Amino acid sequence: MKEITYQICVDGVTITVTKKRMKNVYLKVKKEDGSVQISAPHHMNREEIAAFAAARTDWIRKYQNMYGGEKSGQNTSHRPDPARIQQQKRLLKQRVDALVVKWEPMMGVHVTGITIRQMKTRWGSCNVNTHHININLALLERPPECLEYVVVHELAHLLEPSHNQVFWGYMTKFYPDWKRVRASLNENPPRT
Repeated sequence: MKEITYQICVDGVTITVTKKRMKNVYLKVKKEDGSVQISAPHHMNREEIAAFAAARTDWIRKYQNMYGGEKSGQNTSHRPDPARIQQQKRLLKQRVDALVVKWEPMMGVHVTGITIRQMKTRWGSCNVNTHHININLALLERPPECLEYVVVHELAHLLEPSHNQVFWGYMTKFYPDWKRVRASLNENPPRT
């Protein structure tokens, strides 16, 4: 089936919908201009997509406000603003810190340090020797469940370094919905 693109308006927010061959629905607020995009599988109808968006309007508005400074068009160069990146790193670091505090006792692990980085190919990484984790800054643009999945994923590597049956067993135990969230991340990988 061919891709179909159209626009809907939900609670005053204009959303560009692209229906294509995929399993899960995915929502994105573009950093460049605050525009909202939904990618959805062909089987979802307009009402289901609108309901999905309506349930997330607070999240959408929060990120539109965060990216609002770039809507004016005054920033003609596409070079990122270092101060803005630092602000975004601090914001994401606070969220990761809170998730680590939540999950460390549940999983019986300890993290020695957290670094927020711009990563081209991975959402996160973990040094199993030093127990230091790295998290991709791009997760700031993803729904909160994606960040939580990546944090749990990296903490699970402290229990099992390889992506083997034991590792995925830990993921199923601690984050049962991991397959759905991983699929949405894989359908929209980090962009350089």
